[in-house]
Amino acid sequence: MGLAGQKEKQRISDDPNNLNWSKDQSKFGFKMLQKMGWAPGKGLGVNEDGKQEHIKIKLKDNTLGVGATKKNSDNWLGNTDAFSRLLADLNSQPSSETSSLNGDQEEEEEEEEKKEKKKEKKEKKKEKKNKKDKKEKKKEKKKEKKRKRDDEEGEKKKKKKKESEKEEDGSTVVLRNAARAKFLRAKRMATNSKDKNHLNEILGIKSSSSTTKTSNQGFQTIETSTSFMAAFTV
Repeated sequence: MGLAGQKEKQRISDDPNNLNWSKDQSKFGFKMLQKMGWAPGKGLGVNEDGKQEHIKIKLKDNTLGVGATKKNSDNWLGNTDAFSRLLADLNSQPSSETSSLNGDQEEEEEEEEKKEKKKEKKEKKKEKKNKKDKKEKKKEKKKEKKRKRDDEEGEKKKKKKKESEKEEDGSTVVLRNAARAKFLRAKRMATNSKDKNHLNEILGIKSSSSTTKTSNQGFQTIETSTSFMAAFTV
């Protein structure tokens, strides 16, 4: 038992070359041809001039080569010119047809190459345009982001300024402890340069710009830029 499997013996049939099929008259093809008007001994075709017998197999008894006979093989030196004559005949054919065909093929190849080059150039241009567009879009996005940031920063600065102004004014500041708020308001008024006259009034200090007037009724009036005081005299 080898690698190819178990060896099995085969019996050779009585007709190993299958030559008895043409003599079998019980088959469907033979009966159909008889119905169509064909009879044994006639050929096939419209004029019935075809081959009357099937192609027979002929075994080769020698090793002279395909198509070679004993006469040709014995005189093989005289038959060596056949191949050279064949090549000469092929070379002697007019080269105009072949040259024209070659020229047409070359022209077609050149046109195809030109078309391919044009396509490549167009694709490269499109790629460059796409890259430029992408760069421009990125720049625009960056500019928009910067603008938004600047706007947000400006708004934040404005808000901070408003908040600081509100804190300085103190009018809108609401503290939880009213006494503390009153103390801070009085302290702010005392430290502010505009309210010095109010501080003088609180402390009872006369200002330099005060004027005195006496009336016939017996009382003296003192007028300042910010207050009015009256003192009675007897």
